[in-house]
Amino acid sequence: MRIIDRFSIEHEVFMTQLDVIETLARNGAEVASVMAAIHTLAAPLLAHAENEERVLFPALAPSLGGEGGPLAMLTEEHHVLHGQLDRLTADPTRWELENVLEAFLRVLRRHIAKEEDVLFPGAAQLIDDTHLERLDRDVRAVVLAR
Repeated sequence: MRIIDRFSIEHEVFMTQLDVIETLARNGAEVASVMAAIHTLAAPLLAHAENEERVLFPALAPSLGGEGGPLAMLTEEHHVLHGQLDRLTADPTRWELENVLEAFLRVLRRHIAKEEDVLFPGAAQLIDDTHLERLDRDVRAVVLAR
């Protein structure tokens, strides 16, 4: 499997989880219930971002790197999402939950769309399948070592 295919599958799971979280919040579920759903998403999402930055982004850096470039922008979005997750998992009030969650959902959905529509197709053109498969094996090896 190519690393970009693995990341796309993870994106599909995240999008489903976002729909569940949004439905809970929109329907007035208790803060604790919404937080439980967010906690389910948080660790895999943070690991996903870490893997992108550790494995895929360095492979793309010679072509897409540099300050202000797309990789820097995506990395910055990872930091924003991480900060939002910190706030959402730190026992927020209803008001904090609703406001931070709205921004989090918007940023994460837009971020995933950028990766799916631009980054991954670009990676498929810039990096051959053999290298993309090797990057996937590298990610799996780290996960198994944890």
